[in-house]
Amino acid sequence: MEYVVKRVIEMALVKQDERIMVERELEKIDDIKYSIIIPKYDNSGRKIKPEVIEKKVKKMAQHFGGVTVIPSVLGCWEDEDGKLVCEENAEIYSIRNFEGNEDKTKIRLKDLDFVFDLAKEIGEELGQASVMISNAKTEMAFVSGKYRENLKEKTGIDWFKKLL
Repeated sequence: MEYVVKRVIEMALVKQDERIMVERELEKIDDIKYSIIIPKYDNSGRKIKPEVIEKKVKKMAQHFGGVTVIPSVLGCWEDEDGKLVCEENAEIYSIRNFEGNEDKTKIRLKDLDFVFDLAKEIGEELGQASVMISNAKTEMAFVSGKYRENLKEKTGIDWFKKLL
């Protein structure tokens, strides 16, 4: 029994040391990922026009300098009867990448205000009781590749409208 207690204490100390190391590493991360979930259907089941979503995506791109759109994510919750209810959404996210001596606190507060305001606008315009947002520390980098011609010009496909 004494061995078991000793082993549990050792494991707890190792976990605590690992946690401290992870927390120290996280403190070094400056980049923040801001995400908004946008419904693809209104409360009456009608599909929301891609142009409506595109306006919100453009606002996010203008504020952050770019945006990623995940055209289909499933959002689920449990109703009063315990039944799982799901709906199709789109996720848009941008990453604030800090590389210099910027005033990070001031910029983060501005970014949070922007994301909250955009989510509120989405909720009001699309008749949603709430709109999910999130922000999290992340590490971002661009990996060099080889530039090719514009896909839209070659294929003639508007990928935004096709996928949303």
